[in-house]
Amino acid sequence: MMLSYQYPVAYFYSDDLEDSEVIQKEGCIEPIRIRKEPYEAVVTAEGYSFHILFGSQRNGMFLCIPDWRVGCELSYLDDVFWNHESIMGRDESFGYENATAVAYALKELKAVIE
Repeated sequence: MMLSYQYPVAYFYSDDLEDSEVIQKEGCIEPIRIRKEPYEAVVTAEGYSFHILFGSQRNGMFLCIPDWRVGCELSYLDDVFWNHESIMGRDESFGYENATAVAYALKELKAVIE
């Protein structure tokens, strides 16, 4: 089963907020393990692939993307803003667009695993 989804990406062309645009991009989710934790899926967006593992832990939820060496805490799966910031990290090494794609994929996966 493959799931298609869309996620918004904002592009800023100058310091003026009016000189920006939001583009809807397409992503694809291949659920691998959605019946019990840790959940597992492959998210594909903009030519990149992210093998994600996520689930519950003592302090809330977690996300691991082993092939990208990313691990972080999550809020609720549908809390796109908080999850995006956590996935992107303080150093933003994972990247704005990648973090956006994964955060919105988690929101889509919430409907499938509950």
